[in-house]
Amino acid sequence: MKRKFLPVLTGLAAALMLTACGNNNSTDTETEAPAAAEAESETETEEGLEAITPSDYLVENAADYITLGDLEGLEVIQYTNEITDETVQEEIDYELEMYSEETDVDRAAESGDVIYLTLVSTIEGSDESYSEDTYFYLGDAEYGEEFDEALIGASAADELSFSITFSEDAADELLIDETWAGQTVNFEATIDSVCELSVPEYNDEFVAEYTDYSTTEEYEEALKAQLEEEYEEYSYADVLESLITAALDECEISEIPEDLYNSCYEETIESYSLFVDADDEEELLEELDMTQEDLDTEVEDLAARRLLISCICEDNDIEVTEDDYVSYVEENAEYYGYDSAADFEADMIRSYLVWSLYESRATEILYNTASITTESYDEIILTDEEAEYLDEDQEEDQE
Repeated sequence: MKRKFLPVLTGLAAALMLTACGNNNSTDTETEAPAAAEAESETETEEGLEAITPSDYLVENAADYITLGDLEGLEVIQYTNEITDETVQEEIDYELEMYSEETDVDRAAESGDVIYLTLVSTIEGSDESYSEDTYFYLGDAEYGEEFDEALIGASAADELSFSITFSEDAADELLIDETWAGQTVNFEATIDSVCELSVPEYNDEFVAEYTDYSTTEEYEEALKAQLEEEYEEYSYADVLESLITAALDECEISEIPEDLYNSCYEETIESYSLFVDADDEEELLEELDMTQEDLDTEVEDLAARRLLISCICEDNDIEVTEDDYVSYVEENAEYYGYDSAADFEADMIRSYLVWSLYESRATEILYNTASITTESYDEIILTDEEAEYLDEDQEEDQE
């Protein structure tokens, strides 16, 4: 099951916070606005954004609902990663694959080919099947080597049936659905086409044509620097999330205000609607494979998070002005390639943007007073959803 959905704006959240904070690492439509915000003037800023008073979005008297613990010296781990020659080569290989050409071939599939198919999967013993139109790069073993081997030798219009028994930890190693781990899955595959992949040669000519550099040496140096910056940002965003979790563990919440809960509920629904096309809330939850209880828990977590942020901002006299917000939206609009701040905001959720800006200010305070232990790891481990999101995002960039 390659098609999966992200948690609410997961990938964007980290980037938005980093845009607001900067990297301090030394090693959908709009939801229903707060009542005060609704009363704002309908005049626009020079950038085409409607007037806004960011403080209207904070929870008033947040300390009535949440008691902060000791938030200084929160103990968290910040993971770091060394960019090796192998890391750079993997990125180069990915770029070469992006610029490869596919040619339909009238022969049996071989390792290295791309195979397009309709795949029906059923966990043995279950009455429910899942069908998808998808593709595989044979040899990448996304679903494991045994899966690829079952497809090698197939030709267009072939119909195959085979079963794979996945290990208990297969979901950690492969791009399979987590429910397949430890299960036997029956597959029915109808082959649509087999394509031969022509990968361009990596040399100075390729670099000059497809990048801003002239030689492979220049490109590799720049690529390594870019990857180091990106990995530092991932690391910083990850530790900020850990700090919020640690801070909430130190707090006691007596009550979640009804207005806050309702606004978080509406925003969560709108956020998921950015990724899923559904006619109503029931269909949305079905598409996301979520229960109402799952949704309620997510809303409560978001509300608790915003109580925390509101209280930290109140205690530390953090002020976000309209000019701050406009600058923030402008920076993100430029980062994501929008023609204007207004276009970017229109594609987003205004309340989410405001809260992301406040959260960046609050987490910066937590970060500066935290007790941080650094540990290294060999590679950044992404969830299936994050990996697919990044792949699709990079493909859009290439287009």
